[in-house]
Amino acid sequence: MTITGPSKAMGSSVVILGDSHVQYFKCAARHGLFAPRGVEACDVGGATAVGMRNPNAMTNALGQFRSFLQGKSRKAILVLHLGEVDCGYVIWYRAAKYGESVEAQMEQSISAYFGFLDEVGFEKVVVTGATLPTITDTDQDGEVVKARSAVRISQTDRTKLTLEYNSRLANEAARRGYSYAEVTQDVIDPVSGLTRPSFRNRNPFDHHMDQVLAASVWARRLNDCLETLDPIMMPQVALAASADTFVKGIGLHSKDLPHELKHGASKGDTLRAKVHAVSGEYFVISEGMLNDRPLSPYMRLAHRAHWREA
Repeated sequence: MTITGPSKAMGSSVVILGDSHVQYFKCAARHGLFAPRGVEACDVGGATAVGMRNPNAMTNALGQFRSFLQGKSRKAILVLHLGEVDCGYVIWYRAAKYGESVEAQMEQSISAYFGFLDEVGFEKVVVTGATLPTITDTDQDGEVVKARSAVRISQTDRTKLTLEYNSRLANEAARRGYSYAEVTQDVIDPVSGLTRPSFRNRNPFDHHMDQVLAASVWARRLNDCLETLDPIMMPQVALAASADTFVKGIGLHSKDLPHELKHGASKGDTLRAKVHAVSGEYFVISEGMLNDRPLSPYMRLAHRAHWREA
């Protein structure tokens, strides 16, 4: 039997909406990490959850999302990723401007978030936790840092608000029967309570997370929800390594991957895994066992040229 993978998308399609941090999901999709599902995404830089009630917001995210969703089947799985701008800036700014509590502003943001989901009417929804802040207290440069300079709030306090915000998202999602995914346990440093330095962007002026690491952890967490909402039965196969190689978390050259996103394999090793698709140079796998020892769930790609059917 020759492993070819599905010839077309399978299962429910996935529609992703959100702010500029949706780039992590788009990166994961480009590398086939959601295969064999079809994925479409719309990201609007600066989009806020609280803006979902305001058609006149500066970003016009609401209008762009509505336009993007026209003609989309409501049987698709909708993924919404918002809140970083709210927790990092807007909630604090509006609380000061209107003389209201941070708590009151957070409730308005959460209410607008779920009001939008009520409006668009998808049957299957995944609510995702807002991206944790990467801007430190010493960062002075960069477009976003300067744009948010009217609010001076520590990274610790912004992180605490984001964690509380995500807890509210999770609770409200459960109450409405939606799925919920977040990457906090992957991203947060247990000692400092802040975003791990490794997840900081290599460009010190960029407030987005390291795209490769964030794409990998988000693919793992979102796939868990997608499989629960819409299971796809995939065959398990046994592969033998024809050369020394790596099983990877994302499809970059091994020298460009951090150690946590690659696992070495030697010629003759046996890999047993479910094969979801063939994507470019790689088999897209899950539940990998290398020589009968389980691989990290982040290991999703096996180079086709280095493996043959055992």
